[in-house]
Amino acid sequence: MVASLYRQRGLIAVLVGRDLKARYRGTFFGFLWSLLNPLMLLAVYTVVFTWVIPAPRQVVVPFPLFLFAGLLPWLFASGALLDAAVVLPDNGPLLKKVVCPPEVFPTVTLLSHLVHHLLALPILLAGMAVAAVLGLMSFSWTLLLLPLAVGLWVLAVGGAVLAVSALAVHFRDLKDLLHNVLNLVFFLTPIIYTPEMIPVPALRRVIEWSPLTPLVTLYRDVVLLGREPGPSLWLAGTGVALGSALLGTFVFSRLRETLAEAA
Repeated sequence: MVASLYRQRGLIAVLVGRDLKARYRGTFFGFLWSLLNPLMLLAVYTVVFTWVIPAPRQVVVPFPLFLFAGLLPWLFASGALLDAAVVLPDNGPLLKKVVCPPEVFPTVTLLSHLVHHLLALPILLAGMAVAAVLGLMSFSWTLLLLPLAVGLWVLAVGGAVLAVSALAVHFRDLKDLLHNVLNLVFFLTPIIYTPEMIPVPALRRVIEWSPLTPLVTLYRDVVLLGREPGPSLWLAGTGVALGSALLGTFVFSRLRETLAEAA
């Protein structure tokens, strides 16, 4: 599958560009929305958790940045998965009439959302710079590890996107089910809180064993908290990412030959 995607890299680049242009076609600000959306989100969090709701004492950095650093990879993952549930049916005519490997379309979905994620990162870094100037936090060398953390997210989300896109062709209810599953996973992952905030030990253990917990923790530690993740955290994050990639590839490969006809 990797070799097939490499051979189709030109087509993938064209389709990613088409997808990004279509997303903002007819809007006044165009691609600037990729920066304006996360900027407005960060501004809302700053207002709410500075003047409306007191920030938790367990968080040692500005809480709006803590939330934002957890939400950025989550929005990348959830957005890619929801689009993956419709990407093959939406491209059914192209899939049937053109000699085009079906794995191209979920890959385009993954890369389009990755571009949006990378365009939102400067907003987080700018917010961190303002906090550093105000003496509320400081930058750390661990920021250099961010590409590794993002790479694990790409592997994990890529595998899930492959599985969801293939399964959704045969089970059309998957898109609606996915909305509810993602809501549950969101609250079972330490995105808007830390595990230490959970007072019930049994629930805290469930959250600590959530598959996305090591990925969120890794991302937030290296980009925001300045913590060097230990070997066990890297191992857990890598295991989740590789497991998702292998499982997604397996599911997609098993259903691959039936996708064009069923889409």
